[in-house]
Amino acid sequence: MAVPPRGTALEAATSYVLGIATGAALIPALLDGGLLHWTAYLVILFFFHQVEYLLTAAYRPDTLSFDNFLLNHSTAYHAAVLICWVEFWCEWWLFSSSWKRPGAVSAIGLAMTVGALFTRSLAMRTAGANFSHLIETEKRPKHQLVQSGVYRYLRHPAYFGFFWFSVGTQVLLVNPVGCMLYALASWKFFAERIPYEEALLHDFFPGEYTRYCARTVIGIPFVQGHAARTRVPD
Repeated sequence: MAVPPRGTALEAATSYVLGIATGAALIPALLDGGLLHWTAYLVILFFFHQVEYLLTAAYRPDTLSFDNFLLNHSTAYHAAVLICWVEFWCEWWLFSSSWKRPGAVSAIGLAMTVGALFTRSLAMRTAGANFSHLIETEKRPKHQLVQSGVYRYLRHPAYFGFFWFSVGTQVLLVNPVGCMLYALASWKFFAERIPYEEALLHDFFPGEYTRYCARTVIGIPFVQGHAARTRVPD
């Protein structure tokens, strides 16, 4: 199916701006090596929004729109980003000569962020036409239960990736307050979303999805899926 023409100018302009922003993000690290983790954070963040759109364009062009950049995710997302930036620069100004500079903690955060982003992107690619940014309340004729690749071990690898990506960005920036807030906010979001989505998937794939849940994990601490309250049939 062809990509709908509506909104393409806005989407092209958004990609252009994200590209410029990625280039501009290199400047702080070039001026001060102590800001290398800030540059890494911005580059990864802008890349994340680009790749969300590009993977949707590749595998779900019928649903493609500006929303797939996830830039307008929610007011809470915008507030979280703002808090993250304010915390980083306030602490940098106060503690730049000590623990706020890049080091072992930032390296761990970088590994978390890159690994989580890779997992999410791989999940979107593996799911292909079965992936959607929005929960689908009705089963499409060609909708299949993906159980291969990363889905063999994680039943919500895209959610797993997003959760650890969000936490990892704060570890990368050495933002202790942001780390706690991002972890709590992301956990609450997925603790509500995953059981609801799994209830729908049990209806879409009766029996099959229950057996699938029994041999996979969610990978987000203390998040219980619908399968946890469902008996596996003999």
